[in-house]
Amino acid sequence: MNRHDLPDDWPAPNDVLLELGRLTALWGVLETGVEIAISKLAGYEAILDYRATIMVAHSSFRQKVDIVETFCEQLCPEFENLKEYPPVISLIKQAQRARNKFAHNGVLMNEETGNCTISYASARGKLKTVVETVHINDIKEAAAKTHEASLALHGLITKQQYAPIWDRGA
Repeated sequence: MNRHDLPDDWPAPNDVLLELGRLTALWGVLETGVEIAISKLAGYEAILDYRATIMVAHSSFRQKVDIVETFCEQLCPEFENLKEYPPVISLIKQAQRARNKFAHNGVLMNEETGNCTISYASARGKLKTVVETVHINDIKEAAAKTHEASLALHGLITKQQYAPIWDRGA
């Protein structure tokens, strides 16, 4: 067996793996969108200016979202419609929580029950362990939240009223 020939429905059912892949692809779009937003809100002309990229290349996603949020808060007086940023930031944070559940914990097939499960732990003051059944619609919901957050961020930065943000460096 070639090491690239992995068994079907392993380590989880193929339909679950497909949705995890979709979630991962949509997450990449959101991460790129956040980096573009930083570049544009910082006033750089290029869609993704290398200077902004250098400054945030090693930042966590949460730190990048904080940067976008702070830029929006500071630029509100100059760009009136940026006042719509709080619900956009909220959508991004919701998407991150939904995605992290699947990206940072093992999704595996439980051979005894035939169910796909995920397990995770929390140790904030008290140890709490959880094993729960994964439903494909939960993964689809996380993907939908991620896509909605990307669309909301794109709309916030590219609305006609925000054209000066895009054109600032010109």
